[in-house]
Amino acid sequence: MIIDSHIHISFLRKKKNFSQVRDNLLLNMRKNRIDYSIVIPDNIANSQCADLETVMSLIKSELNLYMVGTLRVSQVNKVNLLKIEKLFQKKIIRGFKIFPGHDPVYPTDKRWCSMYKLCVKYNFPLIIHTGINVDNRRCAKYNDPKHIIKVAEKYPKLKIIIAHYFWPKLDYCFSITNGFDNIYFDTSALADPEVIRMSGGIKKMKEVLTKTIKRRVKSVLFGTDWPIGNVKKHINLINSLRITEEEKHKVFYKNALYLFNL
Repeated sequence: MIIDSHIHISFLRKKKNFSQVRDNLLLNMRKNRIDYSIVIPDNIANSQCADLETVMSLIKSELNLYMVGTLRVSQVNKVNLLKIEKLFQKKIIRGFKIFPGHDPVYPTDKRWCSMYKLCVKYNFPLIIHTGINVDNRRCAKYNDPKHIIKVAEKYPKLKIIIAHYFWPKLDYCFSITNGFDNIYFDTSALADPEVIRMSGGIKKMKEVLTKTIKRRVKSVLFGTDWPIGNVKKHINLINSLRITEEEKHKVFYKNALYLFNL
């Protein structure tokens, strides 16, 4: 079994409607033998990446697609918190993502506290976008793991998934998160050639992923960032690691089953 824990219903260059993108996703999943995918909506309504309401409509009849929730920090209020809580209760969403770096807001911003408490209450994970944007390196100041560990310390029962491993500073991310059993990592974008090159090469990428898995095998879960990320390359990356078959099973699907309560 393989669960892709990090995908988007979006398009890159040629504009398509979101129903076509969903259908392309399902075809890609069958081609690469992906059993389930977790869709991450954008936190703003736009024409390139489907937002929360759009994703809910698109996947409501798809048994092998799950999703998480999103909001901008300015939208965290009583009405929207109640909405997210109801979606948690019905298991329509299986987690929540914030986008520091895309948004100029730190994970430690106090306005997020109510959202973090909801994740703890319903035992769903918080996903945090990390790393640079190719055209904007300075944005990483907002998603630096030094801020994330403060959230992990304040909310020890909050399961936090660091998306993209704070590339290109892989060793730094590995080191500063040591000892935090409530911090996890997905592999989304880590098989992208540009990410590999800017992060120190394939040898460095394999080294960091392997030592992260060996440090705590429950802490790494498979994700691709499709359609930006190539699914086959991400599968090949995990299969190339010098880890046991059981460790691969945990990365490919068992850790996602646990984290997202699937």
